[in-house]
Amino acid sequence: MQTAIDHPSGCLIAAQSCSHAPGAKRSTTGRRAAHQAERYAAQYVPSEASSSIRLTRCRASAREETPSEQIDVSSIFVDTTFRSTPWAQEKVERESSRTAARILFVSESNVCRSVLAEVLTRQILQDRGLSEEVLCESKGTRDYNLGEGPEVVVTEVAAENDITLPEDFKARHFSPDEDIVQFDLVMVMDKFTAADVLREVSVFDTINTKGNYSKRVRRLGEFHPQLAKIMTPDGQDIDDPLYGNKGGATEKEAVEATLRTLREACEGLVDWLVRLREGLQEGESLRAAVSRAVRDMNELEWLVPPMLQTR
Repeated sequence: MQTAIDHPSGCLIAAQSCSHAPGAKRSTTGRRAAHQAERYAAQYVPSEASSSIRLTRCRASAREETPSEQIDVSSIFVDTTFRSTPWAQEKVERESSRTAARILFVSESNVCRSVLAEVLTRQILQDRGLSEEVLCESKGTRDYNLGEGPEVVVTEVAAENDITLPEDFKARHFSPDEDIVQFDLVMVMDKFTAADVLREVSVFDTINTKGNYSKRVRRLGEFHPQLAKIMTPDGQDIDDPLYGNKGGATEKEAVEATLRTLREACEGLVDWLVRLREGLQEGESLRAAVSRAVRDMNELEWLVPPMLQTR
């Protein structure tokens, strides 16, 4: 459960209730496996669970609770988090003369799906003559592989399909307060990365209701010719082929299948950009056209925390 306050200091203060399980420091693989298990389990936690925490005002003369009124909070703590707000970056963007649209591809760790989508889209834009009008980058929502290059199997599959990944590529971390302003579209891969991004970004929308921050977050599958027709909550997901760490031929086949899906989705995304370009109003840049189109889109459905739900 999360509560946001826009503090005069320019920070966003969020009080968030979390579960804490003590234990030894996990390895990168262990942390990823634990998160992957938790993220699936999170879908089945009943919303009533939030009622197990009772927030009360502190009073100097607070009475002592009787044993029957006490609850076990040994596994719960309230963590006060200070977040930066996007307001400073908004000012920078308003003063910018940038006309090129910027797209950020986001996956969980930025070593497979998002880097492939970045490079594929860049190649397609080059072929369509749009490389100067649309710029692409990629990042991850989790810190498992920061500073590392793409997974070995990803590099192998890319090379076999005539896709050149940057030699100096290093996985980077998504920065909500900066990236949601600097990029006109934030393309996530599935419902899990959507939740990671929107959990942070949607807080900004509660303060600046005209920011359209959440609307900039789109599933890449929305632009896939077949996935776009599937209207279930996870129908437009492009799943992580490395999930489960199968290894060997099985994992390679999964990456190859994901690459094909990504290519088709990226082609669809560029087709959409081409149509926007063809319909530009007089004096309008492609960046402005993307922003205009985003304003008319609906926000993604995701596991919205109670404090952020529309009432």
